[in-house]
Parts: sequence; structure tokens; C-alpha cells
Amino acid sequence: MASSKWMNGFSWPNEAHIAIAFTVSWEIWSKKLGTAKNNQRSGEVVAPGAKYGRWMMPIYQHAYAETAGMQRLLDVADRNDIKMSFYTDGLAAELYPDLMKRIAKDGHEFLVQGWDHSFLWEQTIQEQTNSIDETQKIIEKTAGVKIKGFSASAGSITPETFDIVEERGFTYCSGFRNCDVPFIIPRKKKNLVGMNSYDLCDYNAYGHADQSIREVAQNWRDEFDVLYDEGKRGYPKFLSYGTHPFLSHGYRTKQFEELIKYAQKHDKVWITTREKIADWVHEQFPKADISTFYPEAVSSDRWYGLSMGVGGEEADREARSYRVE
Repeated sequence: MASSKWMNGFSWPNEAHIAIAFTVSWEIWSKKLGTAKNNQRSGEVVAPGAKYGRWMMPIYQHAYAETAGMQRLLDVADRNDIKMSFYTDGLAAELYPDLMKRIAKDGHEFLVQGWDHSFLWEQTIQEQTNSIDETQKIIEKTAGVKIKGFSASAGSITPETFDIVEERGFTYCSGFRNCDVPFIIPRKKKNLVGMNSYDLCDYNAYGHADQSIREVAQNWRDEFDVLYDEGKRGYPKFLSYGTHPFLSHGYRTKQFEELIKYAQKHDKVWITTREKIADWVHEQFPKADISTFYPEAVSSDRWYGLSMGVGGEEADREARSYRVE
């Protein structure tokens, strides 16, 4: 790190060294899951010429979310007195309204993700708009809460995403992977806060050929240690950990609970929701775009078209040039 503190004086409440958000990806997969048309994960398909066009094992696996996983996650949160941020599909509210009401009653946060777990790059602008609108409407109606945040499935953000969420009154957008601090995304009418989704989560231990959940948890502790130390040295950071209800078997949630306790035993740690993080940034650092932390982000935005709001028209043209419709 540089030899001086953030030039913009960025800080967390009570001078916390690090802010932590524990998230739940409550995703409902389309009925393409387990078929030859599935694109969620290459191993979850049947051969195009299969005599029965659906592989049931991954479907049973994903159905575990609402028949065991979600309840276990809520119990972990309750026993450890934390609030979590739920990336939520509209179908979750339609199919499981009582569970959604329980989550709201427990004081957790909902983010709009999409109607189902489809990627935004699969969708036209109108399809993306309809998905966000329908999801926001049904979650707010079912849970009786106002949603402030959006997170795209698997980080599949398009440049039009920012237009849509800004117009609908969202205050922040999650799903990035490019920064360890939240930042302002300058917009023409109303600025947004952008923040990373997560780099480490239980999905890293999904398949038997992937990492073990113990390895994932240790990696998270190592990441926490580094960012916590940077915060102590004047560069307060943000870190998340992601869980998926369909992967919330006991041996995975055991590691999750240990991560919560690990963070809680440190002082000057702010464990909170993404909504409260966004509120803090809007209120206290309304001009802290990503270039105020890292000036190099201007060139990155222009070259890649990251839609960070600091690359000007060049970045916007680059981002929108990939739209094929």
C-alpha cells in the first residue's frame, strides 16, 4: 500500500478497520437446469440425444435450498446475531412467500437479482428491464420492504443495467470484482454505490473437484487478515462472504459459522448489510468514485468499458459496443 492514508479520508463508522457483509444467493433456476440447454454449469446437462431430456440429480441438489439449506442459514444468523443480505430472484417470492416473510421479519435485507437465475447477457434490454421490474414488485409486495440494492446473477452486468436500476430508485449495485472498497458510480441523475459481490464463497466448494470448504474458509480468513491489517494502517476495506442455500449442508455452514465468529472476535469490525454500507457511502463520501481510491481506474474503465462512471464517453462506447441486438 501507499505510505499515506486514503486521500479522500475514507472511513467506516466508529473507525472500523473493515466492513463485512455476509450474503445469501437465493436463486431459483429456470427449468433448463439439468437439460441440454442449461448454461449455468457445464456438468449439469444431459447429452442432446438423451432418451429422457433431464438429469434429475442437479435438480434435487438445487431443491435442497428451500427444504433444508435456507432454514439452516437463518438459524446460523439468528444464533450469531447477524443480519445478512439476500440476493433474491422474483420466483423465490412467488414460490415461497412464507419463507420470504420470515426472512423479512428477522430483519435481513433483500436485493433484487432477477426473475430467475438467468444471466443478463442472455437478455435483451427489455427482457432485463422486465425481469428487474417484476422482481422488485413481487418482493416488495410479499416482504413489505423497500429494496435499495441490485445484484446481477453471476456478475453478468451490462451497461444498460445501471440505467435501469437508477431509474427505479435503487441506491447501489453489487456484483463487481474490481475493488476492495465501495465507491460512487457517477450518474447523470442519481449516483449509485458500487461494491464487490464476493471472491470467496461456498460455491468455490461446489463440485468434488473444487476446493474443500475448509480450504475456502481458510482462504477467507487469510483475506480477512490482510484487509484488516490494511484497515489498521489507514486503508479501511470491505469484505464479503457468499452462501448459497442449495449448498448449505451442515459441513459447509459449520465453516460459515466459524468465519462469523472469527470476524466477531476482532475489534473494530463492522458486520452489517450492503444496504447500510451503501447508505454510509452516499451520506459520508458522496463524491468518492473509484478513481479517488485508485487513479488507475480511469484507464481501466476506458479500456475495458467497465461502466464505473470515470472513463467518460470512451468507456461508455466500449461497454455498449458489445450489445448485438
